[in-house]
Amino acid sequence: MCCNEPLAKSVGANAVLLKDHLCQVADYARAVARAYRPHWERLLGKEWAERVEQALVLAALVHDLGKAAEGFQRSLHSRQYRWEFRHEVLSTALLLTAADSDDPIVRLTAAAVLTHHRHLDDDQLQRDSALPSLPEQDILQFVQQKFQEKASELHAHWQWLRDFFAQCPELQSFQIPCTPFAILRPDNFLEGLIDEIESLSLVKARSEAPELWKKATAYTLARGWLMASDHAASAGVSDFRASLPEPSLPSLRRFQEQVGSHKGDAFLEIPTGAGKTVAAIRWALQNRLAGERIFYLLPYQASIEAMAKTLEGFFGADDIAVLHARAIDYAFREYFERLGEYEAAASQATAEANLNRLVHKPIKVATPFQLLKWLFGIPRWEIGVSEMVGGLFIFDEIHAYDAHTAALIVEMVRVLKRLGGRFLFMSATFPPFLRQLLQDALGAQAELFTLESADDWSKQFLSTARHRLQWHEAYLEQLIPQITQTAEEGKRVLVVANRVAQAQKIFRELRERHNESVHLLHSRFARRDRVSKEQDIIGTLRGERDLPLRVLVATQVVEVSLDVSFDTIFTEVAPVDDLLQRFGRVNRYGEHAQGVDVHVACLYDAESLKRVYHLERIEETLRSAPLSGTPLIVSACKDWVYQTYRNGWTEKEQAQFENARKAFRHVIESLRPLQCASKGEEEFYGLFSGAEVLPVCLYDEYEEYRRNKQYLLANQLLVPIPLGTYRKLKNERRLVPANGVFQVDTQYTEEQGLDTGAIDIDWCIVSTQ
Repeated sequence: MCCNEPLAKSVGANAVLLKDHLCQVADYARAVARAYRPHWERLLGKEWAERVEQALVLAALVHDLGKAAEGFQRSLHSRQYRWEFRHEVLSTALLLTAADSDDPIVRLTAAAVLTHHRHLDDDQLQRDSALPSLPEQDILQFVQQKFQEKASELHAHWQWLRDFFAQCPELQSFQIPCTPFAILRPDNFLEGLIDEIESLSLVKARSEAPELWKKATAYTLARGWLMASDHAASAGVSDFRASLPEPSLPSLRRFQEQVGSHKGDAFLEIPTGAGKTVAAIRWALQNRLAGERIFYLLPYQASIEAMAKTLEGFFGADDIAVLHARAIDYAFREYFERLGEYEAAASQATAEANLNRLVHKPIKVATPFQLLKWLFGIPRWEIGVSEMVGGLFIFDEIHAYDAHTAALIVEMVRVLKRLGGRFLFMSATFPPFLRQLLQDALGAQAELFTLESADDWSKQFLSTARHRLQWHEAYLEQLIPQITQTAEEGKRVLVVANRVAQAQKIFRELRERHNESVHLLHSRFARRDRVSKEQDIIGTLRGERDLPLRVLVATQVVEVSLDVSFDTIFTEVAPVDDLLQRFGRVNRYGEHAQGVDVHVACLYDAESLKRVYHLERIEETLRSAPLSGTPLIVSACKDWVYQTYRNGWTEKEQAQFENARKAFRHVIESLRPLQCASKGEEEFYGLFSGAEVLPVCLYDEYEEYRRNKQYLLANQLLVPIPLGTYRKLKNERRLVPANGVFQVDTQYTEEQGLDTGAIDIDWCIVSTQ
């Protein structure tokens, strides 16, 4: 390595030459442009698409040229030395000096380069650009002098810079000055850019101000894709994956062929188990134009992991990225079980999670929140929006969201449709009012596909009842004798309660009767214990493990997280959607050809249940329900859902929907390229109403992991609780802060989880000494 060659980062064995880094980022940017150019042209027209492509490649080539400064190079060799200047300011100044600053491509390039690390309002970025927030004379003189001093530091590698411009075809037309002392300050450019951005909105309808909208979109794409390309190259990822292998799919059923041959937006209302995933894959491949991304969106983390494995079976792991808040924990557990060694498992899990966050893999499996966060204007939101342009969005289990989240999704669909998105919404039961909301957001008619009696398979599927509905005028707790009798008959029984405390109480009563064959599953287990329980339960039901399992008592977590099949179920009444999901965990694979009984307790404690569900929805579910003894064929389930939701949201749900939609629209309309929205970021993270606590009995183990720097194992001991429970415990002074977590003095066991109603006696004895 030539000692005169400036570096981009690091020193020693991991050193990267500045020239190599710039060329790698440019190569990645070119691949992005090839994949997305068709979508840019559809959105912006050929002229603006050409500008975006040229600006992106130019920005990739010059974005880090400021790192050639002597002070920056010194900081790479000495950690004690701090250069304290934004290198991108010098990169931008060099570009503006060498090129025509009035050229729209140059302005687009300069804006992306200047903001590829810090947003436009960043104080240091403005000071280093000689545009301080307080333009007093002495301050102006100071920042102007500082800029000239830092620009003069390019002298040591000035010939290298001149050679670099001469060697790159895209830069050869630029006139780099003979000396760094001729570099112009970017303050005038920055001041004009700030004024210009104020008039630009990414979400204004193109018909209102088409040229301003195109300019806003161009700034967004240039900055977003420059940052994305830079991140990928810095992570050692050289290829932007655009193509997908042709998957080997099973023989297609008629509805799968219909959906798979349809071009454009669509709704798919199809019963669970009919094969909607294959239909979605065929639809995505049919509608894919170039290298745009496919987003497969699900409401729950556990179902995301399962879907990712399914898609990996079709396409391979290299093309599937898993995105959700706990992705690194899921990956770590899998590697740790396989490798049994912390460092190796943590390293591989971290690398996988980081790779999945890049705009690298063409299929993303995620929750809608991973997409929504970009529209809340969090830092670097342009990356996410740029990747979503022209995207293919598959919303699975679209019925599962509450009114607040549904409002956010509807507004997100409205924005993404303007950015060229195509959509497939899927549900086993699709309330007409929800379909209409989504239809309105699309702004154009979308085809509805359902399962029809077109062949022998579909006729049998539609006419077969796996479940017979049995109502009980009783509370769930009063059905314990029947649950016991059913278990004694040799059946595996699923019991579903709506509240954790209720499930724990029923579990204790059943445990007294059935000893070790009764198990409990809910959300208030430490991550480690919950995963272990799920693996034992699933393995036993599949015949792969030998857990004594006669009765499983669970809460709503069983609706989505377990791919299991029991012989029957006893459940407290819930909204019809949730009930049908629970029934789906019984006779799931049609083991009982004649169908099985599913038991529902229709009495409930309204005061307790109103904290979980809207009581109006519960009452409507009961009013619209089929009679006891009714076989639940597909048409009966559909009618039940349609009748329950015939009036749309309840009054309370409608208020939540409208308030959320209004607030989110305000956030979206405030989006300006090159800026982040601090208020929007706060509002986004405020959506997640929960906390994590550490049971006192696990504290010593937690501290041991932390002392050994095994932080991922330490995190496995935390227990998630709702925000309301957190506040209750805090008000009762039962939370004690320690080393960044809250210890909670309630009882915790691997069998029952966190019991917020019982104080940990051992902790009280210790704490009072």
